[in-house]
Amino acid sequence: MKVQYVLLFILLFSNAVLSQNKKTSEISAEIITKLELNVSLSASPLFFENKIYTVELSGLVSSYDLSGKKIWSGNTSSTLHSRPVIADNMLCAATSNNEIITFSLDTGDQIQSFGIEDSITTDLTLIQYTGDKELIMPKSTDSKSSVIFGTESGKIYCFDLESLQIYWINKDASGIIKSRLFALDNRILFTGSDGFLYSIDARNGLLNWRWKEKAETDFSNSQIISDGHKVYVVDNEYSLFSIDLLLGNLTWKSTTKVLGAVGISTDKKKLYAKGLDNKFYILSTGKGKALKNIKHKEFFESSTIAPFEYKKRILFTNKNSIISLDEKYKESNVLTFGSNSINTFTQIEKNKFLVSNSNGTIIIFSIR
Repeated sequence: MKVQYVLLFILLFSNAVLSQNKKTSEISAEIITKLELNVSLSASPLFFENKIYTVELSGLVSSYDLSGKKIWSGNTSSTLHSRPVIADNMLCAATSNNEIITFSLDTGDQIQSFGIEDSITTDLTLIQYTGDKELIMPKSTDSKSSVIFGTESGKIYCFDLESLQIYWINKDASGIIKSRLFALDNRILFTGSDGFLYSIDARNGLLNWRWKEKAETDFSNSQIISDGHKVYVVDNEYSLFSIDLLLGNLTWKSTTKVLGAVGISTDKKKLYAKGLDNKFYILSTGKGKALKNIKHKEFFESSTIAPFEYKKRILFTNKNSIISLDEKYKESNVLTFGSNSINTFTQIEKNKFLVSNSNGTIIIFSIR
């Protein structure tokens, strides 16, 4: 009789352990909205106030509700490449005809446009202008929302969003600027085809510093991240660098070879990166030391989507899949997304995520 009780206790304890392990290792996605547009999206969709906004290669800008119903469309009569921005009840987009166009967020009607004599080659980035320049034309609001972007000739422009008047132009870089600009406080960071990492003042566009390790160094395909003290970039030889944000000096260079989209932990103490050797790396922001590496089942496809944290998990993408690492670094598949590679994966609310591919399929999901 005692043996039976012991066996029963062992069985119950084992089931409890297995149940607990199951809770910590398994993760799944619950689909909230799925749009199959069957068009070529030229940039990542935007999510704003429970609506989805898309830009198509054909020049069409559209708004959808969460049921997938189209609310409005606006045609630019020009190809669209850059990711737009939303602020002050307007959507601002850039065309291949080198125009900046604003649309009403309510109706899709075009508000105004302004052209420049240069090709816009980056996504648009929204900032709050804190400089002291007075605009020539008066504005009807006190909004400081502004748009910055890079061009083929290496210029950085800063426009007032409401009036599309220019605040300043920076001309320090030589060659095309491709990667999205990174704004932090009163600094704007970017890279150019001349290989340098640049820091300029967001208030007036003046150069703070520029840096690269040697003549052959090229940061132009790297995304930029920062913890508020240091800037992290990857060069053309897949080396990860840490640069002092204030002074523009090298603080460390990692020997681990990683792809250009690097993520940072919420406590700013760790970096997340996909290695060339099909390992997922966790590195220290202090000295760039590899703290942990996790073997992945296949080689990583190069992507512009940086890994990020969610509820003590690390989420990242590879090809057409979203993958999770739990606290014990156990890998789980969250979502497999058709046959096309994922080109957008972002957290849009507390437990809502948006994912899309270039084939025009958009999914909003939550994680269970």
